Amino acid sequence: MKLTAEQALALPLGELATLYIEEKSARKKADTVYGYRSSLRRNVLPRWGSLTIPEIDRDDLQAWLDELVIERGRGGAEKAMKTLRQVINWARKKWNLYILNPAEGVELPEKPVIKTETLTQRRLKRAIRGMVGCPHEGTFIISAALGVRPSENYYLHWEHIDWRSGMVKIRGALLQIAGSVYESTTKTKHSERDLYLPPWALDRLHEIWVNLGRPKGRIIGDAKPSKVYRTLKRWAIDNRLPWIGMKNLRHTWASIAAASGVTIEVVAAMLGHSNINTCYRYYLALTKATMKRAQRKVARTILGKTSDDMYRGVIIPMPQREDLAIAA
Repeated sequence: MKLTAEQALALPLGELATLYIEEKSARKKADTVYGYRSSLRRNVLPRWGSLTIPEIDRDDLQAWLDELVIERGRGGAEKAMKTLRQVINWARKKWNLYILNPAEGVELPEKPVIKTETLTQRRLKRAIRGMVGCPHEGTFIISAALGVRPSENYYLHWEHIDWRSGMVKIRGALLQIAGSVYESTTKTKHSERDLYLPPWALDRLHEIWVNLGRPKGRIIGDAKPSKVYRTLKRWAIDNRLPWIGMKNLRHTWASIAAASGVTIEVVAAMLGHSNINTCYRYYLALTKATMKRAQRKVARTILGKTSDDMYRGVIIPMPQREDLAIAA
């Protein structure tokens, strides 16, 4: 739409949002655009859709955001604020609008500490063994053995597995939006990677593949991701197996890998992250055993194992009562 800067400034936010979605639909992934559209429709436009950018007051935005955190949770409020800010910044750049973005400077509450649910090695092994015979056992094995994103797992074809080397090519994602399923690219370019199955997973997957008649196509067949998830969850519940969801299986793999001594840089690369900060925030679970093992290594390397090692040759006087009283 050909508009002057003055005309763009006079448009209500609802119309600007429609133009924004139309332009982004040609460049962004469908699931990303769907997220923008959903957040605008549910949270942003009911309150701000009839106002122009100059009519939006920052204090009003802050009050609205504070209420939205209570109604939608921090995640929903953050997404709504981000989308609103993007629409306004897009309009400013597109029509060279020399106007401040009222969404800048609006503050969300402090992020809570993220505590992801993971399985211990023993419980993970129990879950893997208990999944034998499940219609989507292969999908569960891949998540447990590789830590891939659920969408990457659902996308995988049998042809992506090299039965000799165990290499698995991660090249796409299968997404489900509003009941519709479509194939997409991986989340980022770093997510296109080659992973290797451990021997136990490779052997069991090959056995499943052979028993199915050596099929081609997706490992999940024609099933939708939501159906696969429900099947796995129901099997776990019926058989009293540990169940934490597909996403948390990814967390579990990363946490166990880090606790086993795999460097965080390698863990990040295998997970398909562009940097290691996400690993630190979401996947590196410091267990009691991990911390004790780390302290033992530090002690052996630098300080010595025992108090005698540390203070050998040092005369340590016994503290007197009056010394303790002064210190207190």
